[in-house]
Amino acid sequence: MVKKKYSKHVIPAPINKLGIPGYSWDSVYAHKDELNADCTLTFHYITDTFEEGPPHKHNAHQIMCFTGSNLKNIKDFDAEIEIALGEEGEIQTITSPSIVSIPAGLIHCPLRFKRLSKPVIFIEILLGKSYERYDRLGKVIEHTPDEVVTKLI
Repeated sequence: MVKKKYSKHVIPAPINKLGIPGYSWDSVYAHKDELNADCTLTFHYITDTFEEGPPHKHNAHQIMCFTGSNLKNIKDFDAEIEIALGEEGEIQTITSPSIVSIPAGLIHCPLRFKRLSKPVIFIEILLGKSYERYDRLGKVIEHTPDEVVTKLI
């Protein structure tokens, strides 16, 4: 087979289950050198309620996108999602397709998928080469992709 000049730019998506008991959705989780870019990308098809946390911050800008899962109408959204933002943990409630733009250093979470009448597509982009979490004091919070979900709601 002849190798094409630009084939290195087409990367098989790293699709896997996060290995969390009770959850069965597949996710794309690409970070470090998997994308040949200085960003982390996750794509989740959320079917169950859960809470993700603890409060943390990143050294890079993070963007979270929430849409309905009906690909013919992503505005078809019937869910309630909460995210805590800032040192005081101000709760923002999401009930329609939304983007949350989190500047580097802004404390955020927990993120709560409180009610889902229909699945939700959840996309995260971190504009940094690796996905690292820091506590309020700047200490790294050790975790693996399998530790994303902290508890059922």
